[in-house]
Amino acid sequence: MELKLKKYNPFNLDHTLNCGQVFRWEKCGEWWEGVVNGVLIRLKQDKNSLFFHTYPHSINHEFLVNYFRLDDDLSEILSLIDRDDGIKEAIRAHHGLRLIRQDPWECLISYIIATNSNIPAIKRRIKALAERFGDEIIFDEKTFHVFPEPSVVAKATPDELKKCGVGYRVKYLLETAKMISDDPDLLEELKKPGYEELREELLKLPGVGYKVADCVSLFAFNKLKAFPVDLWVRRVMYQNYLRKEIPINPETGKEKPLTRSEYDMLRAFAWDHFGEYAGYAQEYLFYYKRNEQAMVSK
Repeated sequence: MELKLKKYNPFNLDHTLNCGQVFRWEKCGEWWEGVVNGVLIRLKQDKNSLFFHTYPHSINHEFLVNYFRLDDDLSEILSLIDRDDGIKEAIRAHHGLRLIRQDPWECLISYIIATNSNIPAIKRRIKALAERFGDEIIFDEKTFHVFPEPSVVAKATPDELKKCGVGYRVKYLLETAKMISDDPDLLEELKKPGYEELREELLKLPGVGYKVADCVSLFAFNKLKAFPVDLWVRRVMYQNYLRKEIPINPETGKEKPLTRSEYDMLRAFAWDHFGEYAGYAQEYLFYYKRNEQAMVSK
């Protein structure tokens, strides 16, 4: 099937799926493969067309428009956040990157797993969780897995979860899964409040700190003002905007841990500088900084 992209431009599928906001898409040749809402989706972009196949159920164009936020006026958003040379270069390098509307449950668990980890490790752990607890989808002699439901994760034993490589996060996964399994409407109810109230409610969940709450607010609950701060975003904010060095621990020579007050300061700066679409600015800066570092490391 084909979705014409002309009225949805700009859109770049590779940047959108490779920027680190989602963890269960893999590129196989020209095609991206991922399981969303229990459906295997294969995608390929060819200029102004998005070609897709699905199994075992079909999806319509509206599903993809919603998932990839093609209803966002990205040109307008980028013009509003294009406030300085740093973000301008990030926009130029990754033009067409769009945020994704993720499933709240999968997004929440993914970002709890993601704490204090790099992207390859995050992907391995989430893949292991889906393989151990999720239903199989067999297509074209390949096996894919649906992300497990809260009730399934809640019934897992600590030892079973440890085999997924999640380490100390076992307790958080079990407790959060049980809370959501016991109250199936919890995540749906969280779609109602504004950003600050939503954030406070998310912080009540086991394993959810400020960054996880902001990631889930941004990627699963449409709070485009949310500005998650991780080590990459912290570095680019100090380098490009605060124009000073990150605090260093004199004993270790390493960066000091990000404090709550520092996090709030960076978040407030981003709101003042980028405005209501600070979340889009965050993703462009994050992806650009991570790719910049990857080039330096080669």
